[in-house]
Amino acid sequence: MKSNAVSSQRSVAFSTRKIVMVGLLSALAYVLMLVHLPFKFLGFLEFEFSDIPAVIAALQFGPFAGVLVEFVKNLIKALTASSTGMIGELANFLIGSAYIIPLGFMYKIRNQKKLRKDSLNGTVSKKTTSDKLHMVLMFAVATICFAAAGALLNYFVMLPLYAKLFGGMETIVGIAASSLPAVKDLNTLVFIGITPFNIVKGIYVSIIGYYTYRLLRGRIF
Repeated sequence: MKSNAVSSQRSVAFSTRKIVMVGLLSALAYVLMLVHLPFKFLGFLEFEFSDIPAVIAALQFGPFAGVLVEFVKNLIKALTASSTGMIGELANFLIGSAYIIPLGFMYKIRNQKKLRKDSLNGTVSKKTTSDKLHMVLMFAVATICFAAAGALLNYFVMLPLYAKLFGGMETIVGIAASSLPAVKDLNTLVFIGITPFNIVKGIYVSIIGYYTYRLLRGRIF
């Protein structure tokens, strides 16, 4: 009976701590959304670091926590500082979630398998080359999902919405073409402009997110 009470208290404490940490990561993600580098690719895409707290949340607490960070940061930005009629925040949430969900699930499944293996062996296994390759594969799959979701959503939803609000598709393509002359229409804008950008973004978010998580794990979490 006493052991059940202690276990319940620990569960509540962990749950409260998790809520607090996810809230802090969401706040950090929002702040990072407000940090702008002095250049934009294609006139409207920019490298930013607000997905990194979501990566940390997904690796530590699971995919739902990571998606929650993505949702909260974009909701606050949409309500307080949107410059795109909330379209940019919607795109950021959907495309970011397409990265976070597979990453969080794959990492969770990997950890569960590792825990079962260690439990059966009665030891704590050390990291091997195979483990490192598995991590690289997980982030690669997440990046591919990120780029694919970005291509589909921009082609069918986001860019047509931008076009309606900001002067037509020719205007959007013209802005992009001023930075990348190979962009001639919606197809080239998505497939030789936005998609390569998202692949590069997925790679740097993966690298910075993973190593930041490793740095914080055991210190804060």
